[in-house]
Amino acid sequence: MKKWYKDINKGQKIFIYLVSLALTLMWGVGLLPLAILIYLELGERNSSSSSNE
Repeated sequence: MKKWYKDINKGQKIFIYLVSLALTLMWGVGLLPLAILIYLELGERNSSSSSNE
């Protein structure tokens, strides 16, 4: 892996960093709605369980 990284040129390194950054941002954006859905589901369960008592 180190040899491969040394052998690629500067333009390819920049491309790899940009692709990595884009994938990381897309992963984070994908987690945000998931976190909101989990939060809303937990809030819904808490409100429905307190109304039953």
